[in-house]
Amino acid sequence: MTIILPALAVAFAAFCVWLTVRIVNRRERWAKWTLTVTLSLPVLYVLSYGPAEWIFSRGWLPKSTAPALRIIYHPILQLRFDGPEPISRAMKWYCGIGQPSAD
Repeated sequence: MTIILPALAVAFAAFCVWLTVRIVNRRERWAKWTLTVTLSLPVLYVLSYGPAEWIFSRGWLPKSTAPALRIIYHPILQLRFDGPEPISRAMKWYCGIGQPSAD
């Protein structure tokens, strides 16, 4: 696992650079759309953690989905509980937006 994540990061960066070269040199429309989707998917993944937490906390998902959610959002959970304090605080705030009130 220690080698897989850096290798994937390098491959992702190389793919983005290759697409950028295609856009600049050949002005290909498909490359522009592919780069847009490629860069927006990680952002959408991080933003989807809050709604997943809200839906689960309200009981709209069965308790049996908890292990799957822990696997899917493992990198984000690691940042939330063991990451730097500002990131951890921001993630706790984001997850608390849609939580049911404790009334």
